[in-house]
Amino acid sequence: MNTFNKYTDLLRHLRQLLVATIFVAIFDSCSTGIESTPTIRMNKEEVKMMTKSAEQKFAESLQGTPLASWERGKRFLAMSDRTLYIFEPTGMNADPNGANLMGKILTYEGLDSQLMPDLKDECVILFSDGTTTYRYRTKKSTTEAKKDIDSSRLPLLSDLDLVERWKEKLNGTTLWTKSNLWYDKNGLRLPGLKFAKVKITDVLPTTGDFPMNVKITGSDGEDAYLYMNYTSDKHDSRNFAAEFYLADPKKKYPHITDENWALIQKGTVGLGMTKEECKLAIGNPDEVRSGHDRSQTMDMWQYNDGTFLMFQDGLLTRYRQ
Repeated sequence: MNTFNKYTDLLRHLRQLLVATIFVAIFDSCSTGIESTPTIRMNKEEVKMMTKSAEQKFAESLQGTPLASWERGKRFLAMSDRTLYIFEPTGMNADPNGANLMGKILTYEGLDSQLMPDLKDECVILFSDGTTTYRYRTKKSTTEAKKDIDSSRLPLLSDLDLVERWKEKLNGTTLWTKSNLWYDKNGLRLPGLKFAKVKITDVLPTTGDFPMNVKITGSDGEDAYLYMNYTSDKHDSRNFAAEFYLADPKKKYPHITDENWALIQKGTVGLGMTKEECKLAIGNPDEVRSGHDRSQTMDMWQYNDGTFLMFQDGLLTRYRQ
């Protein structure tokens, strides 16, 4: 009997010990959720992407005007004949020539409202070309529209006041180009240069796909133009941060030879260039393949336009561009 009681007591103590052990384990791992959660750290490239560049900060100082602050007579340039389609059809019906909007200046004439299908009032922005009134439906209430709508984000309309502010900010400044997408005054492509030192001599409103045309003068005294958006969005490939540097980018790469730098400026590659130099010249590849050939590391970069680069131990040995 005594042996049986001792055996029972032993089992009870073992159960208590097991429960206590499980409780401690659960408490240590789950009581706060912090102890068991690994620390997440961003790498240098991720931190760099989160940090705004000097060019982005520069562009942020030139924002559009919220609708609530618009004054009657505020001017916009119709960038395309397609501008007509952002308005209600009544504009075209009232004026047979309304379809030819490209290049016309439209002025802000105030706000109106109309009933939406859900029986709520929708804010309507009124524009005029001096003959016809055009109605832009915002799909927002007046309160929402005044807060959310910005003069720089209206489709197919260029805010002439904002273009003028860009002109005042840029005229006479020295910058370095980030893009080689240069054009002449007629909109035809020129053999542009990346990382070239230029002087801004004018900023003009323009028709077409972009609201501004920036006139530049290179070191050779020749003029060219770069089409530009006025947003500061880092994903925009045609805004100020995508088109220009505020400081000489060559200073960041003192190890690159003048010969290779000249190739990079033209957007071309040459045998013996490093991966870094090739990226500066033509950008990041769309696909990368790596392998080994005996004792050498082999890499192939492919681009969607058909360009491919072959590297051996990090140096360009073969390419098609």
